[in-house]
Amino acid sequence: MYDPDVFAVITAHDTLNLADSALRLEHNSRWFSKAAGGVALEPTLNSRETTPADDTPSGDVEKKEVLGDRLVVTFSKLFASDTFENGLQLGTNPISSHVLLGHRGTKSISGRQCNITVDDAHRIWLHDYNSTYGTAVEHNGQNSAEVRRKETWLLGFSFGAEDRFSGTTIHCGRFAIRIDFPNHERKSPRYVENLQAFVDKLKAAAERSMVDPPGVEALGLDTAPSTQAPSEAATPRERLIYYEVAEIGAGAYGKVLKTIKARDGKAFASKIFRTPPNRNKRRRDDPDPNWLMSIRREFAIMRDNPHPNVIQVLELRETPKPAMIMRYYPLGNIVNASTNQDEHVTAWGHILYGLSHLHAKGVVHRDLKPENILVERDPLFKVVIADFGMAKVATGDALLRTFCGTLKYGAPEVFPGMSRGHGPLVDVWSLGVMVYEWLYSVVNPPDLPQRRGETEEVSWFAWLDLWIDLLLTKLEDEDDDRAIRILSCMIETKVPSRWPASRCLTQGFDSGLFERRRADGLVICAGERHDSELSVRVQQDTGARTPTAAPSLSPSLILEKSAVTIIEGDLWGEVNSL
Repeated sequence: MYDPDVFAVITAHDTLNLADSALRLEHNSRWFSKAAGGVALEPTLNSRETTPADDTPSGDVEKKEVLGDRLVVTFSKLFASDTFENGLQLGTNPISSHVLLGHRGTKSISGRQCNITVDDAHRIWLHDYNSTYGTAVEHNGQNSAEVRRKETWLLGFSFGAEDRFSGTTIHCGRFAIRIDFPNHERKSPRYVENLQAFVDKLKAAAERSMVDPPGVEALGLDTAPSTQAPSEAATPRERLIYYEVAEIGAGAYGKVLKTIKARDGKAFASKIFRTPPNRNKRRRDDPDPNWLMSIRREFAIMRDNPHPNVIQVLELRETPKPAMIMRYYPLGNIVNASTNQDEHVTAWGHILYGLSHLHAKGVVHRDLKPENILVERDPLFKVVIADFGMAKVATGDALLRTFCGTLKYGAPEVFPGMSRGHGPLVDVWSLGVMVYEWLYSVVNPPDLPQRRGETEEVSWFAWLDLWIDLLLTKLEDEDDDRAIRILSCMIETKVPSRWPASRCLTQGFDSGLFERRRADGLVICAGERHDSELSVRVQQDTGARTPTAAPSLSPSLILEKSAVTIIEGDLWGEVNSL
């Protein structure tokens, strides 16, 4: 455990002895701490004495971390230095650098290579403002080759943050140092006091610099002549740098990770796509062109159809692996968000609003289910439609024919042999079943059909007939109210009679079920209250009653299967693989 006076610990992390030799430079002696342990460097007995035995039993040896040579940067010595206007400075200029990374002329390292600062939120940052050949920051084994100039990286989060970086390494060409902040997670009072003093001194130095211009050395005008080009200079690129910190979801086509943007520390969601089997004997690094095209299509649908109730997509990356950067929703999906009746009605209106927009553009989502509805409450309650992996654009009167979706929420016409094809109204059916489930008690689907001697279509006909009969019988038994009148026109087996999303939305406004929120113009439950009390009024106005236990016709495992997304065109394969 380090003393609270310790700010950072720096160790060598390359294989060419570059960083190790830099740590031993005379300039760094004030920080240098020699490796613990090792053999005796001088004789401790004469040649006639017997070699002593180890008097510690092998089973009693305490396992401790063996520390190598390192620089231990302390607040007290750092504050005592004459050059603190930029925080902890690293480079080859002995005048401005607190930590010398080599003598002038060291390949790929500039006089003022990078500096480390702390902000008001006690986050730790690294800046490369003046280097010639750039810097890369590696966290958790990621982005070691992402070299940048004039860039900023987050090194340490605020106290109490749920996210953590590990294995932070600073790369300058072939030179690499590991940097740790051992006291940052412990948050001892003295360490916090020292860190705040660091912030205050940076502010004071910034105020002074507005009055007294810095000298030539501080301006870094000597950087270029004193830096040799590395043998293989990295080419700085422009795209933003993200670090993956946690998995937040997984689906049929890949997984979703929480990612942190290096430049400002903001959280985003990154969808990583699962590579399909290589059935065409492509080279290992060659992606399947059809697979890559489907990823581009998914991205384009979200990018080209922005809406307050559709998830915002920011960027598509195809290398080194396809990844889609999207807005992050820390509350997750509506299944886990502990929503009340008011919020369920508001979510209904939000999804109808989003579907009206998408359907007007010909976009069919085809996999609406609660897990694909994300929630936020800051500043106001809102939901967005997510996961467009199965979405398609239906042009004109053209029908989509591939079976896909989720069994429990899938419209009848998407099942094999049930129709000539399907269009946007499949989303209305799915939403109808979702809302009915939220506001009322809903029966569970029957057991999934098993493959016997009959054809697949016959098996699915029987299952689908039973499921629809159970669903509609329950719906017809409900007392008539404003919500049921709309739901009855959404959960409608005759496709021409099923209401489109826009008509459901209009009916909701006309009946007093929905209204517009003044703050942002979004659809909400009429008279919605923004408190934690479960609204009795909504139960009365919409006919929604506190859900009761639904009668189950199948084991829970079968119900879980019916709520799993089916891979396109592979009905039996996905069900049987569960």
